Amino acid sequence: MQFDPKLAEKVAKAAVPEVSGLSSTVAGLVQSFVQVCSFLSQNPQSLSWRGRNVPDLGSQSGLEVLAQKYFAGYRASDFPGLPGTVPDAMVSEVMQAAYGYSAAECERIKLEHQHAMCAENCVGALLERYLDSVLRAHGWHWCCGDFVRAVDFLRPLPAGGRELLQIKNRDNSENSSSSAIRQGTLIQKWFRTYSRTGATNWANLPASMQGLGLSEDGFVQFVRRYLAKERQRLVAAQNSAV
Repeated sequence: MQFDPKLAEKVAKAAVPEVSGLSSTVAGLVQSFVQVCSFLSQNPQSLSWRGRNVPDLGSQSGLEVLAQKYFAGYRASDFPGLPGTVPDAMVSEVMQAAYGYSAAECERIKLEHQHAMCAENCVGALLERYLDSVLRAHGWHWCCGDFVRAVDFLRPLPAGGRELLQIKNRDNSENSSSSAIRQGTLIQKWFRTYSRTGATNWANLPASMQGLGLSEDGFVQFVRRYLAKERQRLVAAQNSAV
């Protein structure tokens, strides 16, 4: 079966996050899902899927599976989680012997380090969410849901084809196998910061993203608003569960 944009739109509207009415935000999400699925139907090698039951983009059931992943990715919280591992006790021994920290200082530092790692792990997702909050109104579509290989945003071009973009938070946050996926393709790459200097890279956004108000200050303000809202939501959810 061939991909049907109208069927994809119908499936998306049934799976879209519940809100009052079909707001511009929700309508934009529906269209983004349709555009992402259209891209995958023409480039099946870009569908990233584990397991044997690969969704059929030409069937309603296949689109429903992808829609659930797409909107689950959009609804997912990017608030940093709690540490899930126990630090190696030998780290404290080395810190005390090498740097003169006290045992109490080492315990505090280990906890702070865990929190810093949790925070670092969510920055990339927050970056994509910030870009989507600006770019969706300018014809870009977010490939959320973690089922599109090597492409984070795409934009249909008036003359046909698409502009494809992969986002990285830092210039060193990509391994060789991930980089190899882009070779021989039209996928552009943009990263936010330089790992050796800490300088930002907003001045080198793709030409079609320049002049839209994207900036480090905008990202900072977005993250502060988003995390404050998410903190309130998570606290409310915890209180209601008690």
